[in-house]
Amino acid sequence: MPSYATGRILFEKDIDGVAKPVHNLDLQLLDDDYGHDTLLATGKTDMHGRFRMAYEPKDAGLFDIPDLKLSVLLPETLYTKKATGEGLELKRVLIPLPGFESPVATDVKEETYDFGDVRVKLYEYLEPADGPTPRLLVDEEHVLPQGQRRGRNITLTEKVAEVALYTLGVKPWPLPLTKKMEAEKPGSSQTDEFFVEMMLNGFNPMLFKRERTGAKRFYVEWSWKGQIQDGVHYAPDTRCFFDRVDDGKLGKFVLTGIEIAKRVGDYTAGDDSLMSPPKMYTPECGKELWDRVKRIVRSNYFVFGEAQTHLGGTHLNVEQYIVPVVRNLRANPVVSLLTPHFYGTVDINHAADGLLVKENGGAVISVPEGSAAVVATIGSILRAGMRQMNWHGFSPRTPQATNDRYAHAANVYWGVLTRYVDYYFAEHMDAIIANWAEVKLMSDEMVAHSIRYVQQEEDDYIDTNELNKASSEHPEGPYGAPVSLSPVTTKSVITKDDKTDIENLKQMCRYVIYFATWQHSWVNDSQYDTAGDSSFATMGIHCDLTDLRKTIEDAVPAKEGKKSESTTYVLATTQWGYIMKNEDGGMNPKLIEFLGETKDQLASYGVDINKIRS
Repeated sequence: MPSYATGRILFEKDIDGVAKPVHNLDLQLLDDDYGHDTLLATGKTDMHGRFRMAYEPKDAGLFDIPDLKLSVLLPETLYTKKATGEGLELKRVLIPLPGFESPVATDVKEETYDFGDVRVKLYEYLEPADGPTPRLLVDEEHVLPQGQRRGRNITLTEKVAEVALYTLGVKPWPLPLTKKMEAEKPGSSQTDEFFVEMMLNGFNPMLFKRERTGAKRFYVEWSWKGQIQDGVHYAPDTRCFFDRVDDGKLGKFVLTGIEIAKRVGDYTAGDDSLMSPPKMYTPECGKELWDRVKRIVRSNYFVFGEAQTHLGGTHLNVEQYIVPVVRNLRANPVVSLLTPHFYGTVDINHAADGLLVKENGGAVISVPEGSAAVVATIGSILRAGMRQMNWHGFSPRTPQATNDRYAHAANVYWGVLTRYVDYYFAEHMDAIIANWAEVKLMSDEMVAHSIRYVQQEEDDYIDTNELNKASSEHPEGPYGAPVSLSPVTTKSVITKDDKTDIENLKQMCRYVIYFATWQHSWVNDSQYDTAGDSSFATMGIHCDLTDLRKTIEDAVPAKEGKKSESTTYVLATTQWGYIMKNEDGGMNPKLIEFLGETKDQLASYGVDINKIRS
């Protein structure tokens, strides 16, 4: 006669004061034998978090009364060679949940033993009050539910060792793009043409705005209005103006002027009234002054790029989907579509917290290091950026100019993802629909933890494809205000006729994979080429370079410059998780096939498909 183990698995933290069950969770029932545990049974929780596993007490061993131990497992997606040796097939591997303290019941003689309610720390949310964006809660022991692949850790160690050799002068530093340009043609990195190239196709690809005055001018801008600064760095508001001239195709941008509005008075007040009237500079002001003005702009370009485009736009943007996806999708095949693309992301994000957001003895210091931003400011900048990000209605920007390589290539890659996601859904549609209740739970959590939505002036932009549009659904959140993220579905049960719900889920999947792979690869891997030469760009400068008595050494102290160069080198060159190389076996063969078919097309825009990674 079998015996039974029962119980209910709950998330560690309640939602609005109500216990939330963990559904479809894989479990093992073990006989606890001091490190030599015996497997007695396997099972799953139901949609209410309850489980009932049958086992044979005699399996614990002769003369051994079972000491029942409960183990919680999470699935991992791998593609392994088929038994026939031809092609790959999906393999679902179960691994123990890190940090879970398995409950143990000793000398169990009851026919049915009830573990009762078991709390599991499974991708718990950091409450909105504690952070500027939806984040994973990391406990005091810093136990993360998922670490890094061994290969990436080895690569990181190697890069840190490389930097030590470069710093000691044993080996010369690899040249970033701008130094290579200067070696080949002095002055080439300082040209207006390269400035435009950087705006379109650099580390922080900009969406251009158009003036509403009737003038056919376009602009990009970075504003510190209302933001607290550290009082050490010089960080004015900057706006760059362009004409778009006919080239027989889409046109090309020509830099015509730069406005600078300086902060006056108390830098730490964050008062808009402390900004001076903007002053316009043009190429006619003389080469030395004009080059200095562009250098001021590049600091804003880089620090806002790091905060909004890199940290916020890729890492934290993806994390706000990771948490509800992993908390809620287990039986639904969509989990195997998404999770291979963000393995270890929350671990990297947590490491970035320590690198970019610091306090010193309780006092806020510059964040990121080497910039005018402080902790409160970086949170404000992150929120401003992420409020404008939403899976719904997104597609890559339409090319803004003939040489907008970034936009051309992004649309090709989006086409790859559209084809891939359509293929995956067709292969797994029955199971996706059968487990749609998980999608509803995911969507509800995603929306409930989303930050507030603030509508943009959409008419200001040349292209609105990437904007979080007012026409998208923005339900009221817990703050009594609209939230940024749209719901994927409002239904727990659907059929194949519910095409809007299915298309919504497809769109969300494309979006998450796009930012976890394409966008992060483009932005992250361009950091060193942008700031590997501190005379060209850093996150901040210490003085107003329009004062011709000041030098670049005054603006960027040597220690700060070297820190910028070494940090961006490690971040940009610690690379792992390539789609085409598939080092860890998590990439779907069809994605590799579809991406491979665009090799020549993407190469025509300067993109190597072998460099795209998760």
